[in-house]
Amino acid sequence: MNKTRQVTEEWVDGPRTFTVVDCKCGQEVPCYSTWANTCDGCGLEYNMGGQSLAPRERWGEETGETDLDFNML
Repeated sequence: MNKTRQVTEEWVDGPRTFTVVDCKCGQEVPCYSTWANTCDGCGLEYNMGGQSLAPRERWGEETGETDLDFNML
């Protein structure tokens, strides 16, 4: 399990709280997106709560979706 913490920053439209993950590679990953947040250091992706996601090539295995389905979003 990666170390996570909640951070609150003042944005133009008011305060915003989000998760920051300490990735295994040593980089900090701010999880602004509700979809997927990519580590600039190693490419791992995390959800908005800081949980690591499976590699994108495995997304949709259970539902029959393909990369094209996700890339069209």
